[in-house]
Amino acid sequence: MTSGSLLRRVLGLVVVFLVLSSPAFAQLGFIQQGLEAVTSGKKPGVAPDAPGAAGGGNVLAKDTTYTNAARKFQFTIPAGWEIVEGSPDSESVGFRNMKTTMGFSFHAEQMVPSFPRGSAVTAGLKQDQERVTIKKLLAAKRRDDGDAKKKCGVIGWEIVEAPQKNDFQRIIWQCYDGENFYMNFMAYSENKDFAASEAILRGIMDSVKFCK
Repeated sequence: MTSGSLLRRVLGLVVVFLVLSSPAFAQLGFIQQGLEAVTSGKKPGVAPDAPGAAGGGNVLAKDTTYTNAARKFQFTIPAGWEIVEGSPDSESVGFRNMKTTMGFSFHAEQMVPSFPRGSAVTAGLKQDQERVTIKKLLAAKRRDDGDAKKKCGVIGWEIVEAPQKNDFQRIIWQCYDGENFYMNFMAYSENKDFAASEAILRGIMDSVKFCK
């Protein structure tokens, strides 16, 4: 399976997860929107002179911080990782450490102006906290950053999955900004590697900061 196919598989599973965890997404036709967003489009490469690129390839020679100006956030990817799909300044990007099963992805989707993001976050978090009680998830917590009311910041919630039947275990942050963009940040590895990889994956997730 290619890196791009693997990323689309993981993101596609997240779309299904989102629909199941919040009825509002199904009502808005989010299944089709999400599947189209993560399975279509070209895959821009990394320019030879991209920051951190090693030897003109895609592998980062050092820890590299990227900025998404449109959605007003930044994040840091460790040395040894590479872009496998999309672009950091677009609405979708995927990174992998090709020596391991670790990966990180971001996806954004604009919702309609009337979409009740506050209610969606409250309902999603409540349901995921229940999923913790039946051991589907290891943790679920509220995670906001910046001030979404001023269109520079987000409201959302974060989960840590228990080992999954599909063999991917993930940390997922779902959030909305003041312009009603839904955003999904996800760090993952195969189940067998998650315990050893969690500190690195957590470091990437915690590096995501808005309004910087």
